[in-house]
Amino acid sequence: MSKRLLGLFSVAVLIAGACSSSSTTASPAASTGPVVTPVPTPVASPTGLSVALTGSTYKATTPTKTGGTLVLAEWQFPDTVNPYYAQAETDIEVSGSMFDSLLNVTQDLKYVPNLATNIPTVENGGVVIKGAGMDVTWNLKPGMKWSDGQPINCDDIKATWTWIMDKDNTGLAGGTIGWEDITGVDGGTGTNCVMHFSKPYEGYLNLVAPLLPAHYLTTVPVKDAVTKLYPLDNLKSGVYSGSYIPDSLTTDAQVTLLPNANWATIGGHAPYLDKLVWKYYGSAEAMIAGFKAGEYDLGQDMNDADIPALAAIDQSQVAAHDSLQYELHAFNNAAFTSKFGAVDAVTVIKAIKMATDRKAIANGPLAGNVTVSNNFISPLTWYYKKPVSATTDADPAGALKLLTDAGWVKGSDGFLAKNGKTLEINYCTTTRAVRVDTLKIVAGQLKAIGIKANVASKPSSDVFGGWNDTKADTQCNLQHGNFDVAEFAYVSPLDPLGGYNVYHSSGIPDLPPHNGQNVTRINLSTIDQAYDTVLHSVDFVAVRDAMWTIQDIYTSSANTYELPLYNRKDVWLVSPKVQNFTGNPTTSAAEWNIGDFWIKG
Repeated sequence: MSKRLLGLFSVAVLIAGACSSSSTTASPAASTGPVVTPVPTPVASPTGLSVALTGSTYKATTPTKTGGTLVLAEWQFPDTVNPYYAQAETDIEVSGSMFDSLLNVTQDLKYVPNLATNIPTVENGGVVIKGAGMDVTWNLKPGMKWSDGQPINCDDIKATWTWIMDKDNTGLAGGTIGWEDITGVDGGTGTNCVMHFSKPYEGYLNLVAPLLPAHYLTTVPVKDAVTKLYPLDNLKSGVYSGSYIPDSLTTDAQVTLLPNANWATIGGHAPYLDKLVWKYYGSAEAMIAGFKAGEYDLGQDMNDADIPALAAIDQSQVAAHDSLQYELHAFNNAAFTSKFGAVDAVTVIKAIKMATDRKAIANGPLAGNVTVSNNFISPLTWYYKKPVSATTDADPAGALKLLTDAGWVKGSDGFLAKNGKTLEINYCTTTRAVRVDTLKIVAGQLKAIGIKANVASKPSSDVFGGWNDTKADTQCNLQHGNFDVAEFAYVSPLDPLGGYNVYHSSGIPDLPPHNGQNVTRINLSTIDQAYDTVLHSVDFVAVRDAMWTIQDIYTSSANTYELPLYNRKDVWLVSPKVQNFTGNPTTSAAEWNIGDFWIKG
């Protein structure tokens, strides 16, 4: 039931249960698909149109008074506050005030300096291509201090890198991709830091998120870091950079935080509040009831499925924002090919996509609280391309004609058949009620044109279980490919590289070491080539253009792997006394600017 994630910004994420789930990211595996030569240097942009990574509209208001206690709420208790081990949104939320990164991402998805003073790019000279590699220069703010008073400097970047790459470091949610390309970090105890990479790596901007303190990392053996570095039973033993730092914790009930006395060296002002308190309710229903009773000021980790339960609440206190999450149907190309042959597999998938009435889904189980999508990239991202001709209208008559033209004939039972084989499809999803209801609607839509659709709902552990953690014959397991069509959700990543392991052929999980996320088993050389450009370019115009190519493929007839259903919502409950709350569609959520929060008297 937890809302799971991979890293803060850069990885495509599977969303399970009531909220979300994911598998672990690793370096791209060897591919059985077309061999594509990596692009070692930035490539020229075919469009020449600029990319706007910066230029946020965010502007904090100045408090009319400071002090007071802000009470925040969640429905699930965190497992860790170390973001590098975080597997749940609740982990990221509570740690959001405790740690800072080199950069921050605002509510309008723009990059702003945080610990750094610059946003290094090729254009401004912060990124320099050197042979087959690249150097990235980060200029840290002078005079910054950790919560224990020690200086923040380049050695902290180096220590974070070496800690992540230590052979004894296990359980990293985002793996080591990008970090493994670093060959050294210069700068020592200074603030002008140079990270040396053996090859261009597009995701460098989001890599150091957060920065960890070198002097604290050495106090805990790396093999024990999961349990002893920032331990929940002694959070005060940790060293932090964020605006608020932990004071006490009561398991499954509450976490209390106090202002970081040294945060003014980072944020430019002292934290405005006297205290932050996190309350944990165990369920979204109990959390909603707590807000009605006035028990807290800011409720989090809700989505469009919770909107009907909020009808009795003053709607001025309900913030529903467009999310980076989208619901989808994933088509297992390997299963369809095995059932129907390569040619008919493509025809059947196209027909199913045409016959699926997504508007009926959005207006039925989702009660009109979501919008139908035609893209796997959120319109909120800087590399989104609006589809030119894609439609959200269903065409069951056209779908039936496509099948009958291919030789499928309806039998006396009302279902299509060919060569003695009934056109029968197995749909899988989690036990989330709205998903089961959706697939029942889809099964009825397909039955109307002669396709027999079976619906199975399974626990999230069955659907999202890893290759080595799940029996090979587990029904509906995505990694092992035991499904025809599966409904779940992805987070559209802020960083374009987040889709690499999901759509590149090297991410097919049947390939060793079986940690790829390409559960549709799609293998298109055009997608591979475009994603290899993304992987190996630090020219963001070239990256954007490559992502436009990928989106063109997605909205074309070549897409036999995914049908986007609708864009989801992030939902918060917000007291009117909370100032400078904006929310954020990334996993940083409301806490991205918590140092600016203040309470209106």
